[in-house]
This record gives sequence, C-alpha cells and structure tokens, in this order.
Amino acid sequence: MSEEATPSLSQYFGSNAPKEDQFDLTQQLNNLTVDDNQTASNKIEPEVCRIFSETPPGVQSKYTTEAFFDLIGTNARSTVEPNDIISTIGLPVSPEESYSSSRLIVGTEADRRRDAWIPCEKTRQCLIAAATATPGTYFPQRELLTMPGVLLEEELGDAVGEAVALCLGEAEAAQRRALHAGDVTQDERGLRELVQAGAYRAAINLTARLLTIYGQGRGRAGHPSKHSPHSLQLWFTRIALLVKTKFFNIASAEAEPFANLDKPDMYFQFYPDMYGGRLGSMASFSFRLLIGELPMHCGKAKESITRLFNVLATVRQIIDNLKRGQCENGNPMELADGDRSDSMRLWTGREVRVMHSIINCSLVVKDYELAMDLLGQLCDREGAPKQALLSALGRLHLQMGNISGAEVCFKEAEEAKTSSTGVRELVDRGLLSIAQSAFDDGYVYFQRASHLEPTNVMILNNMGVCLLYGGHLKEAIQVLESAISSNPVHALNESLLLNLCTLYDMESSKGRMKKFALLRQISRYQADAPTMILEKLYG
Repeated sequence: MSEEATPSLSQYFGSNAPKEDQFDLTQQLNNLTVDDNQTASNKIEPEVCRIFSETPPGVQSKYTTEAFFDLIGTNARSTVEPNDIISTIGLPVSPEESYSSSRLIVGTEADRRRDAWIPCEKTRQCLIAAATATPGTYFPQRELLTMPGVLLEEELGDAVGEAVALCLGEAEAAQRRALHAGDVTQDERGLRELVQAGAYRAAINLTARLLTIYGQGRGRAGHPSKHSPHSLQLWFTRIALLVKTKFFNIASAEAEPFANLDKPDMYFQFYPDMYGGRLGSMASFSFRLLIGELPMHCGKAKESITRLFNVLATVRQIIDNLKRGQCENGNPMELADGDRSDSMRLWTGREVRVMHSIINCSLVVKDYELAMDLLGQLCDREGAPKQALLSALGRLHLQMGNISGAEVCFKEAEEAKTSSTGVRELVDRGLLSIAQSAFDDGYVYFQRASHLEPTNVMILNNMGVCLLYGGHLKEAIQVLESAISSNPVHALNESLLLNLCTLYDMESSKGRMKKFALLRQISRYQADAPTMILEKLYG
C-alpha cells in the first residue's frame, strides 16, 4: 500500500493490494496489474503481506483474542487449503472478560509454540529480573516500557457521506445508511460487526474507545500502562485498519512506541502475577509483520526490508533450535515428536510469510534481483506451490520487460499444473499478449478467464485495458460499468473505479454526471471509500 508509483507483485499473492498494484490507465503499459486474484476456493499458494491473519490451520488457542479480526481485508472461506494461512476468530464478551480470564490460563502446547520468540539480551535480562523479583517490587527503566496512546484527537467522519452531501446535496446524503461506532456494542463483538460491514473508519473510532479501557486512549501516549494479549490485538487491529484506509502517517506514529515489539512488557513473563510461569510474546506474529511492513507504506521500503530481515533471522534461529532438539527459544526442553513436528510446520510457514513480505518490499524499491532470489528459494522448498510461484516469476519478468524470460517461466508453470487450464494460466497468457501488444488475443484470454470467474474484478479490469488499447473505448467502459451493475458490492473496487473515471475523462469532458452516478453507487453499497477515490469522483 505504498505511495510509490511502481507496481508490485503483492496483490498477486494477497487481497490487500497497494495502489500501485492496480493498473492505472494513465500510466504506461508496463504498469499492468500482475495479479490473478483468484477466488478463495481456488487459492492454494501462500498469501504475501497477509497482515490480518495469524494462527495456521489446525492450531487452536485458548486465548479467544489471539486471532483478533483476521478477516480484515480477506475473503471468508469455508475450507482451508494447504499452505494457506488463516485462523479462526474468537469472540469474548468484552475486553475486561478477556483480560481477567487470562489470569486462569496456564497455556497449552499450541499457545507455547505460537507465542515463542527470542528476545534481545537486554530484554532477556529484564525478564529474568521481573520473574525472580518479589511481586510489586520490580520497576524497570522508563525506556524499557512500551507506552502507546491514540494520537488522533477526533473521531473520523463519514467521508462518503460528506462527499455525497457536497456533490449531490444534503437530501441525497440523508438517505445514506452507514454504521457508526456508536451504533454497535462497545466491545469486540461490535468491532467485528463494523469490520464485516466495511465501516473501517467507524471501526478505527471504536478501537480508540476500547483502548481507553487500558489507559491507552487519547492523550495517554508516553504514560505507563499494562498490556495484555487483548490490548495488543486491539492495537494490531487499529494500526492495520489505519493502513487499510491509507492513513499511513498516523499508523506509523501510533506504532512508533512498539518499536520492534521486543520491549520487556511485550512478554508474558513481565507479568508473573498475571500469567504465572507462562513464557513468550503477547504480540501476535502478524503484528510483527505489520510493524515490519509499515515503513514501506510511508515511502521507506528499504527500512521495511531491514526490519523484515531481522524478523526472518529470528525465525530461522527458532527453526535451527528446533532442529537441534531444543525448544524454540533455545532452552533444552524436551518436546514430544508430534509437538516438535507441529512447531516446525508453524515456524517454516512463518518463514515463508516473512519471505513473501520481503519480496513485496524489494519490488517497491525495484530490487528485482532480491525478489527473484527469494522466489527461487521458495520454488525450491519441498511442497511449494510451484505453479503459483513460477507464474509469479513470469510476471516479475514481465515487469522487468523480459518477455522471453516470462515465456519460459509461464511454460514451466503450465508443466507444473495439476489440473486442466485454469484462471492463472489464462491470465498469464493474457498478460504475455499485452506485453507483446497483441491486445485482441489478450482480451480473448481474459474473457475465457472471466467465464471461469465472472466476479473477478482484476480480470474485468484487464479486459477493459485490452479493449482500450485495441481502440475500443466505449466497449471498455461498458465492460467496467457492467461489472459494477452485476456485482456492485465487489466491483466497486479501487482500481476499477480509478480506471473507469479515467475512461470517462478520455471519453468526454462531460463525464462529471457519470462520476456522480458512481458516487451514488458507492453511497448505496459501500460503508467506506479511500479519499483518493472520492476526490477522483468529485474533483
């Protein structure tokens, strides 16, 4: 979600695509989207930058908040495919209930492996001091504490409603029905309801209210406070929502006190009176990825690469410890064979997730050599989804302008397929055709792919691109308009809207009313929309 102008492959792997992953018709041809955006049921490859997921399949936790709102930015699915990283969402009655119930939880084996982390030496010494001191007598130095607070001084308003009132009048705006933070229960249940409705700004407002319970609301930055798995999941959710709504600078500022999530008060053992002998990090692994990727969204992708490589180094140290017969943090703890196998499966999966994030960051800074090296390493892993990864390599070659290299990768991807021609193959062929200026052929491939997945917005977008470059502007507009008419909930997508507005501008200087019609559709079917889209509609 960086503001850089360069497209990346991240949307190919996941659903939370940065702006540059979407094809902007005002850009050159090499900015074409390189995502096949398959339906959930067809995805079998890991997803890159999936900052909203945590627990892998089959791993259940007694903490109902450890997978807090993993559905943000993802599609619900009824089955979990191999290598897919998704988790079950728990639902406590209230933050207070979650916090108090943790006093009674010693921690299961699944909890132990999930929460494991290797702290830095300074933090490790502090944790030893906290665990061995008489309760209530240990007070660490101030710089060793994480002291976050909500920085937004006022609640976010309804941007869509404001745009409708400005462009279409107050009467039209009065007909809009959107959820606000005060319309739901003031707890995690209400937060989930807002997220499911797509009311992300309202959800951000509610996180501020809930964090006030922990003494971490407005005006509390820099003040000591206690942390819990639930409070950290609230912060994870809030920062993720700020990123999703493109409030990158605010997200970065509010995340700053967390640093790299390695301060002593981020660990269970810092609170021996609350969690007894429980060890490990209270911050989810997804939170670590989010903190690592955050600088990329603020135009500092190299800093993200450094952070993520540090995470990767710790993950690989954990894997080495497990291989040597130790537990994750290096202690000589005996693990049952099944438990050790489960730990290896969890941490090798996390290793892959970090590598995916590094690939996305490397594409932002155009470090194609690093991206290709990591994709090659992923291809060589046992059980890797080779067809998906080879396809990604091919699309990376296209982004670099290496058509012959892309052809080789796409051919190898076809040879690695396990079923008949599918959407991925057709999209690869369509992208290759566009790179060769064969727009009519590209349109045919995308049309065939659309028959397999009629609601796939990316495919419809690329059909419009082929028609435009083939000299069929009106037909391109009709394709995108039809997509919205037939499936407004999903088709009112940022990239499609940007492209359609650009086509309206190309068609006539009088496209303002058509844009207002899109604004009406957004007001009717969407709870939220990025400011950039709204400005495009009425600017």
